[in-house]
Amino acid sequence: MTMTVRTARTYDAAAIAGLCGELGYPATRPQIVSRLAAIETAGQGCVLVAEDAIGALVGWLHVGQHVSLTGDAEGEILGLVVREDARGRGIGAALVAASEDWALAHGCARMRVRSRVERERAHRFYDRAGYAPVKTQIVFGKRTGAAG
Repeated sequence: MTMTVRTARTYDAAAIAGLCGELGYPATRPQIVSRLAAIETAGQGCVLVAEDAIGALVGWLHVGQHVSLTGDAEGEILGLVVREDARGRGIGAALVAASEDWALAHGCARMRVRSRVERERAHRFYDRAGYAPVKTQIVFGKRTGAAG
């Protein structure tokens, strides 16, 4: 499949929101516009998009840098989705490769990704891409009272 991987722009927000829904995290265009701006302003990584030969957005990936006192900085895939009817065509692999390039350019010698336990298809995808499980964990959450 002919595709282009590039950095997301505000005009991609509606298509990104639609793909968020496919991933199971519904979002609106205004929410995505706000989130893209926050990611860019805070220097919280990069959102990459893949578009097909006619310019339709077929996937996105959010990559960031995980910095910790307990280890060297790592690139982290914070979200990845490819449009349902475009899966299996190398789009996800192209986005992952671009995220690895981004991480390397930002001083990260390793990559990491978290994937929900029930996303078995995603686990097989990451395994084919050379990723291996390194630990199992439970993620806890708590509202802080902040808006959003």
